[in-house]
Amino acid sequence: MRSRIQTKEKQSIAVKNDIDQLKKTGFLSEFDDAIVEKIVNISGIKEFRVKEVIIEEHQELSELYILIEGMVIIGINVSRKGKINLNTIHPGQLFSWSAIFPPYISTASAVATQPVRVLAINSARLVKMFEEDPLFGFKFMNIISRTLSQRLSDTRLQLVNITSL
Repeated sequence: MRSRIQTKEKQSIAVKNDIDQLKKTGFLSEFDDAIVEKIVNISGIKEFRVKEVIIEEHQELSELYILIEGMVIIGINVSRKGKINLNTIHPGQLFSWSAIFPPYISTASAVATQPVRVLAINSARLVKMFEEDPLFGFKFMNIISRTLSQRLSDTRLQLVNITSL
């Protein structure tokens, strides 16, 4: 029984370290500790191996991911061209944003290029937080809109490259 307690304690310390790192460098750095704690309470940590598919294109999503460790490639399938990589996600960045927008279907795939750890936020509970705290919801969606704007710009550049081939 003692070793189980130590394992849980080690896991708890690891999660706290992950969250502390995200608060310093990533997406969560934009929120105060009370909000971060609420987000963490509706989240879990998930791990993926190298080359493991995290999200399939057109998959129904129920979690928003924030990358803690590793690297993720976002890509789409293009007829007669095959899979096209659109973006690389680095620690602190979010992906799977479709999980908070109806119809909750992914617009791209996500594949681990290194061992990956993510903070997996339950999207239904996150949306409930938006409803309970509209100021938080506005701030969160503002950050999402900046992310989407950047990804759209990146995708546009990729499409220019594809059409010039």
